[in-house]
Parts: sequence; structure tokens; C-alpha cells
Amino acid sequence: MPHLSARSFGLTFALLVGLLAALPAAAESWQVSLTRQQERGLAEALAARTPNAFAVSPDGPWGWAYGYGSLEAATARALGNCRQHLRAGRRDCIVYAQNGRVVAPAVVETRRVQAVYAPVNGRTAPSVFGLADVSFQGNRAAAEAQLAALQADPSLRGRLRSDPALRRALTGRSLVSDQRNGFAIWFDGTGGEQHSKANSGILEMGFREWVATPEGLVCMFDSAWIGTGKPAGTRCLILASINRGAVRFAWDGSANALRNANLVAGDARLGAVR
Repeated sequence: MPHLSARSFGLTFALLVGLLAALPAAAESWQVSLTRQQERGLAEALAARTPNAFAVSPDGPWGWAYGYGSLEAATARALGNCRQHLRAGRRDCIVYAQNGRVVAPAVVETRRVQAVYAPVNGRTAPSVFGLADVSFQGNRAAAEAQLAALQADPSLRGRLRSDPALRRALTGRSLVSDQRNGFAIWFDGTGGEQHSKANSGILEMGFREWVATPEGLVCMFDSAWIGTGKPAGTRCLILASINRGAVRFAWDGSANALRNANLVAGDARLGAVR
């Protein structure tokens, strides 16, 4: 048997622990039953208009959602609302009810989560979603000139040249600040949403159209506050660079001040787990 020094044994042990930690948690059986608090949450969900969904964890957290245009969207929101209240080591949430009907079986398989993302915590987003494998180099001077021209003449909106590659890179992903209390911008095929942390909670704003130019100007048009519908106009940012998901950007109101963010491979509007 080969001799291991204390140092090599320590390295081997540390490597083994790291490999074990990286393995997915084994599924555990749970005989589904609700706590009193979860039952009260379910009663609220059942009274809401459809589509609605309710999600629970064996360890106490729960979440529900209604509306959002489809049952699939409401279900995703309910799971996200439940998951953001988990902690590492707790068991994951499951869908318990949809549109007033219990859909969970009597016994389900669940797992213990390793990491939790609660909106809009930019510090945990990369470890839960993973960085998008995207790189891009913008032209700040040209993007700033485009922004100035657009601000002087909003009718230029329809003549901004779109970069198909940059648009594909952003679609279905989230631009998230690197701060614990920051923002998350979700881009879908046509529009998207920006969720930002404020003293009163998380402020949600939607936009119906967006453009990304080859120079790195990204503008979100027809923005409005979700809930009130109050218009928020056009908002833009300048992408100076993306290096395998690590972003350097500037807001339209302070184009000379570069900030750090991350482009993550997931929907950072919602709570999530790994």
C-alpha cells in the first residue's frame, strides 16, 4: 500500500469531500401532508381567480400565484415563491394544487437543495443558475452616440439596427447585478421584465419590446409598472463587454460609469434552487 503524507492525505480528503458535495442529493420519499400555515395559504390560493397554483415544501415553506396568463406561468411563479423561502439542506418544493384541485400524489419524491436564489440576490444567482457561456465586445463610444441620438429623436427607435447574435445571447436569460439587493432583467422573445429591490420590496416593471445593437446599446421600450400599469417609457443600458457571462455595463443616465453584472442561464425573476 503506498504511503500518503499528511499533506497528500489532506488534499485527497478535501477532493473527496468536494466531489461528494457536487453530487446531486438523493431523492427522499415524503408522505404529503400540510402544516396549519400551509393549509391557510392553500385556502387563499383556492379563493383566487384562475389560473392559480400552490406549492409546498416538506420543511414548511409554501407559495402560491394566480393569473399570469396561463396555468404553466402561475405554476412556475408558485414554485418560485415557495423556493425563495428555502435554505440549503431543506427539501425542495412540489406543486400541490392547481386551479383549486389537489394534484400532488399521496407520496412524492423530493430532494434536499444545495443552494437557494431569492430574487433579486445577484450574489447567489451565478451559483444557482450558472453563468451563460456568452462573450461579446461592444463599442461604447458608438453605443453612447446611438443613445444620444435616440434621446434627441425617439422616432429613431424603429431604425436602430438589431444584432441577431446578441439578441439570441440575451433571450431566455437574465441580466443580474452582482449586488445582494440589485436588479434582474429577464429577456424573452419579444419583451421581458425588470425586477428591482427597493425599501418597499421588489418593484416589477415590464417592457413589450427591446432591441440590442451590434455596438452594445440595449433599449427596452413601452415599459410599465406591473400592477398599476403606469408607463415608464424607454430605458436603455450599454453593454461594454460580456466575458463568458461576466458583464460590464452602464445605465443610460450614467453612461460613463461602468458597473458589474452577470448574464445567467435562467429566469432570475423567480426564486430557484440547485
